[in-house]
Amino acid sequence: MAQTPDPSAPPKTYTYLIYHKLAPGLTLQDALAVEREWKVINQAAVDEGTLIGWHMMVKQMSSNVNPEYDYVSCIVSPVMALRGASPAAMTKIYGDSVQTRMANLQKRDRQVAPVVKFEVWENLDVQLGTGFVPGKTPLVVVDFMKLRDPQTDWPKAMAGLKTMGAAQVAGGQLAGWGFSGLIVPNGTEKGYSFAMFRPVGNLNALAGVAEPKNLDEQKQRAKMFETVRQEVFRFEMFTLRPGVGK
Repeated sequence: MAQTPDPSAPPKTYTYLIYHKLAPGLTLQDALAVEREWKVINQAAVDEGTLIGWHMMVKQMSSNVNPEYDYVSCIVSPVMALRGASPAAMTKIYGDSVQTRMANLQKRDRQVAPVVKFEVWENLDVQLGTGFVPGKTPLVVVDFMKLRDPQTDWPKAMAGLKTMGAAQVAGGQLAGWGFSGLIVPNGTEKGYSFAMFRPVGNLNALAGVAEPKNLDEQKQRAKMFETVRQEVFRFEMFTLRPGVGK
């Protein structure tokens, strides 16, 4: 018998992570000129409702000793597809030279910071604090994880983490909490298939590792999940949804 969708369940959203590696001899400043242009285009798509958001995250720290990439472009979509701004919006940005200007932007993008990895994630749960804006909480800690036992009923395990994450957001320790599952490309050689993200104002929010409430969260997570990699990013630039102030 077919299951009836739960009307109380939040709508699904999807995150595209596009990993960039700066070309030899170039710096982040070279990439910023390109990403600022992408921001304008993606802001138009957000204003029209075809995208939920876009942001550029610059890697600050990583448990990975091999620097695979320097920054990540993150696109959040209401559907598992990348839909950009309308032709009318693009004309407003570029006038009658949309094709020429877009071709130039894409060429500069490839030259300055080529894409070295691309992933599509389904956002399984997202808790954001009241008035959350990346500019007010400039850092985000991302734990890339895998199940300790592939047969684990992970939705139940996630439910416990969600409860703890929501409490940390409500208490002001975190600016947000989210849990996502990797859709593509996914495989054992990938090493991870889940990600937990925690936006914070500063890393002091993660202090107190021996406090009982933090120990409980660590123990519950460690029972089910192994953290394969942890990375700290800085929100360098981002779009805003209509009606949201900086």
